[in-house]
Amino acid sequence: MKTRILTIAPYQGLKEMINEAISDRDDLEMTIRIGDLANGLEIVRSYDLDDFDIIISRGGTAKMISANITIPVVEIEISVYDILRAIKLAENYSNRFAIIGYPAITNCAKMLCNLLQYDIEIITLDENSEPHQQMEQLKNQGYEMVLCDMVGTSIARELGMNFILITSGKESVEAALDQAVRFSKIFSITRQQSQVLKAAVIQSRESLFIYTKDGQLYFSSMERSPATEEFFSQVEQNLSSFLADSRFRLENQVESFVYTMYSRHITINGIAYVYIYLLMQDAPVLVDDIGVSHYDTNSQTNSENSGYYGSANLIGNMRNTMEQFAGTLAPVMILGEIGTGKTKAAAFLYSHSEYRKSPYVIIDCANTNQKKWNYLIDNVNSPFNNVNTTIFIQNLQALEPTLAQKFLSCMNQGDFCRRNRFIFSFTVDNNRNEKDPVCQSFMNDLSCLVLRIPPLRERIQDMPNIATLYISQANIEFGKQVVGLEPESMELMQQFNWSQNLSQFKRIIRQLIVSTDDYYIKTEDVRQALKQENPHHSYELKPGYEILNLNQSLDEINHDITRIVLEQEGMNKTRTSERLGISRSTLWRILQR
Repeated sequence: MKTRILTIAPYQGLKEMINEAISDRDDLEMTIRIGDLANGLEIVRSYDLDDFDIIISRGGTAKMISANITIPVVEIEISVYDILRAIKLAENYSNRFAIIGYPAITNCAKMLCNLLQYDIEIITLDENSEPHQQMEQLKNQGYEMVLCDMVGTSIARELGMNFILITSGKESVEAALDQAVRFSKIFSITRQQSQVLKAAVIQSRESLFIYTKDGQLYFSSMERSPATEEFFSQVEQNLSSFLADSRFRLENQVESFVYTMYSRHITINGIAYVYIYLLMQDAPVLVDDIGVSHYDTNSQTNSENSGYYGSANLIGNMRNTMEQFAGTLAPVMILGEIGTGKTKAAAFLYSHSEYRKSPYVIIDCANTNQKKWNYLIDNVNSPFNNVNTTIFIQNLQALEPTLAQKFLSCMNQGDFCRRNRFIFSFTVDNNRNEKDPVCQSFMNDLSCLVLRIPPLRERIQDMPNIATLYISQANIEFGKQVVGLEPESMELMQQFNWSQNLSQFKRIIRQLIVSTDDYYIKTEDVRQALKQENPHHSYELKPGYEILNLNQSLDEINHDITRIVLEQEGMNKTRTSERLGISRSTLWRILQR
């Protein structure tokens, strides 16, 4: 009989890792969903838990699920091998880094650092700790990067610090799967809730109203209050339709939320109930026309944080400059080649300004026709007539000179700049530069602050740092355990002319991550990838590099660590497995290498 497992993976890469681990197992029936913390708990609640024997998750998400669900939860532990991989990746980053987390992480990290004589700052959190305060102290001490769990990544992002998520490796996943099978055979699952209340948590992100067939309210997951009165009123006004038709659906919008109501007719022990689900979501981005987009602060801030400028000190002094510019409301002209991140820079200026709670409007000159521009300039409902709005004029170089002159005249004659904050971007290349008449007119007439973003070829010293963060992101997304590039590979990349700059660089890194099955991206793979980008370029390699500080592979390091811990534990395999956070079967396989 198969063990029925519901797995909540906090990040995409863990899902991929689990799928790989179960590919040759016929004793498991696996359902995998992606969710972190409260969202993960909501996903669990969306299922009928009678369909599962056990739940698997990781870190804080596993603990949150375990505290709120009666079905047993197995946590994917952090092993010393997971910590080692994160450290080896972080070594590619040129500045100071620290490890911060709860004992499950730091105990392994301390043992590993003792074994390998690593001098790394390790901060242990407990129930009384203030993770935000601890992380801020590290930042004030000059640490630019932290190795941490999912909770830590959120705090690091908020503080503007770089981070590497300590991902779970194959060993940890296999140990959790073996434990889940054992637990499912040992524990007899008891349900304390009534069948009605069990069915009440079928949908994850939804509030729920349960009515009897005669229209009596049986249960509500939402408390009635002035803030929720609108939803109760909508349910009651449409109750007859919900009772009569299981397919009835209602959609509406309240302020910045779009909500949907729909019903299910469920019979339990011969008694009929009507379940009315309420799903609330942020209102979608509104697009007035092609080329003009309106964003609320949450959607744009999240977009900015997920991108290049969401990482602290990634571009050295450039971040300091952008923070200074964000502190003013003066117009800004962003100059740079294609792919250098001008749009992300504009989002950064918005999300760090005093207008960050107000709307953000992007007008793309490359996709905006003359009719739309006439509307923007002349109509009273134009966003130019808003107050306290950030307006990003993107791809100014694509605006026809006559329209550009008309727009500039209106800017000079009106009070657009007094009511709103304007940001412009202008793409420079071989055909145009900042001396372009349109660019010069806007910069001079509006007294713009000028933010020049250098191309990647002028910042080869930053490429190892950038690559490290891109690799970390890709590991999370694709379930990989890549810890860096061979030194010769990085040299090839630094010699390459990145015509599309960061966008091209990130694409190549992701392509290499997906195609490799090793811990390191090989030089030959990089050479072939770059040849496909530019067949006419010559790629000369320099010999004589060592991949690791330790003169052996990760597998060999893993074997040595396992052997040392085994000796320390008096050859007791059970205690060794527990200390390393792996199963006995994984321990046996490592020792056989």
